[in-house]
Amino acid sequence: MAEKGKFFQVRFVLGDQIQTHIQGKDVAPLEAIGLLEMAKDQILGNLRKGTKNVFHVEKKE
Repeated sequence: MAEKGKFFQVRFVLGDQIQTHIQGKDVAPLEAIGLLEMAKDQILGNLRKGTKNVFHVEKKE
């Protein structure tokens, strides 16, 4: 279960130059790095599988 009020968001704006916008609330720097690593692993895994859907989220209870 996610903690209330805690979030981490990364947005990439693609154009002539790539801009990166990062927002976070109550997320430690090492936790942010871990979240980025998880996203990277998920993207690379999907590329290895050859899937078109880059992001897939599952809720485990």
